[in-house]
Amino acid sequence: MSPHDETLLKVDGMTCRSCVRHVNDALRDLDGVQDVNVWFDRGQVLVKHDAATAKVSALIDALRDAGYESAPAA
Repeated sequence: MSPHDETLLKVDGMTCRSCVRHVNDALRDLDGVQDVNVWFDRGQVLVKHDAATAKVSALIDALRDAGYESAPAA
């Protein structure tokens, strides 16, 4: 993996536009996350991150801790 991976995750539980901020904040708080793009209407988030510092499992855990179910998008 490169140090600047991009991971697309599906996010379940976003019910309003303020959820975008919650998802964004939960991911940006992680070390190694460089950029976050949340698409409320698609229920997805694209995370640019350092794979050695912010593993995909850590991204998913951060979202679950914030109250959202998440998994890699197919």
